[in-house]
Amino acid sequence: MSGAVPAAPRPAAPFPAAAAGARAGFRASLRREIAFLGRSPVDLALLAVLPLLLCALLSWQLAGGVVRGLPVAVVAADGSAIGRGLMAAIEAAPGLRLAAKPADMAEAERLLRAGAVRAAVLVPADAPARIHAGAAPVLLLVNASVPAAAATAEREMAAIVAHANAVLARERLAAVAPPGAVRPPPVAALATFAWNAPASQEFQLLSLLHPAILHLLFMLAAVSALGRELRDGTARSWAPAGPAALAGKLLPHLLVFLGWSALAILWLAGVRGWRVEGSLPLLLLGSLAMYLAYAGVALLLVGATRTLSQSLSLTGLYAGASFAFAGAIFPQQQANAFGRVWSDLLPFTHFARLVARTWVADAPLALAAQPLLPMLAIALAAGIPGALLYLRAARAPSAWGRR
Repeated sequence: MSGAVPAAPRPAAPFPAAAAGARAGFRASLRREIAFLGRSPVDLALLAVLPLLLCALLSWQLAGGVVRGLPVAVVAADGSAIGRGLMAAIEAAPGLRLAAKPADMAEAERLLRAGAVRAAVLVPADAPARIHAGAAPVLLLVNASVPAAAATAEREMAAIVAHANAVLARERLAAVAPPGAVRPPPVAALATFAWNAPASQEFQLLSLLHPAILHLLFMLAAVSALGRELRDGTARSWAPAGPAALAGKLLPHLLVFLGWSALAILWLAGVRGWRVEGSLPLLLLGSLAMYLAYAGVALLLVGATRTLSQSLSLTGLYAGASFAFAGAIFPQQQANAFGRVWSDLLPFTHFARLVARTWVADAPLALAAQPLLPMLAIALAAGIPGALLYLRAARAPSAWGRR
C-alpha cells in the first residue's frame, strides 16, 4: 500500500501580509500621534484652542453684517437748502452718520486724514446758481485705504444724490419749464442681488475667512507633526511602515479640522441663518479635498527641505496668502500670468469656487463639483513625491536633528 505524497506547502501570498503590515503600521502611528498630542499642550492648542479663538473673534467682529454709521463730514459752502437737504439725507441713511460740519475743505481733509471721518462731502458755494444749467457738482472725498468703508460711502452718497436730483427736478425745474417738459429719465437701472440679498459682509467674508484660517492652521499642524519627527530623529521608529504610517500620523489632524469646518458651517447656516443653497454634503466633501491637498503640500515641503523651520516659513508663504489670491474678494481676471498660475496652484482658490457654487448659489451638481478635481490633483501631485521624499529622509540619519 503506497501512501499519498503530501502536497508541497504553497507560499503565502505577499499581498495579505503587506496589507496586514500596513494596517498595523497605520494603527500604531495613529495611536502614537494621539498619545503625543495628549502630552503636548502646545500642539494640542493648535488643534483645539486656536481655531476656536480665531474663528470666534472673526465671527464677533463681523456679526453686524453690514457697515453702519460711517462718519461723514459735510462742507455746505452754498448755505442753501441744497446743503441742508444733503445733510438731512446723510443723517437718514443707514450706512452714514453726519459727524462734522467743517467750515472749509481744508479742515475736512484734515479730519479725513486723521481718520475722524471716512468721507467728506463738499456742496460748492455756486451750487444753487448752477442747478438750472444742469451742472451743480457735489464733491465726495473718500479714504480708499479702507475699501469696504469707501465703497459703502460711495454707494450711499450715490443714492442720496440720485434722490436729491429727483426732488429738484420736480420742485425747481418744473417751476420754470413748460408743462410736460420735466419727465423721468427714459432708462433707469434696477440692481438686484441674485444671492446674498442683504449684501451681508458677515456671510460673504466668514464663509471664506473661516476656512482660510482653518486651512492655514491645519497646514501648520501637519508640517509641525511631520517636521518635529525629523528634527528629533524619531521618524525612524514609525516611518518604515510606509505611506500607511504617514496616513495614521496625519489622520487626527485631518479629523479635528474637518470637525472645525463642520462647526463653522453649523454656526453660519444653523445659528446665523445663512442657509446652504446647494449641496451640504458636497460642501463638506470640498473641505475634505482641501485638507487632503494641503496635507500633500505639507508632506512635500517637509520632505524637500528636511527642516522644520524652513517648512513652516514656506507654509506661511503658500497658505498664508491664499485668501488674497483666491479670486473671491479680489478678482483675478486682470491679474498677470504669474498671479493667475499662483492662484490655480492654491487649493483654497478651488475651495472658494466650490463655496460660491454650493453655499452662495445652487449650481448644477456637475458644475459645483468641478473644483474637487484640481484639489485632488494637487493632493496627488504634491503628496506622492512628498511621501517618497519624507520616507527617504526618515531613513537618512543626515536628515535628523535639523532645526
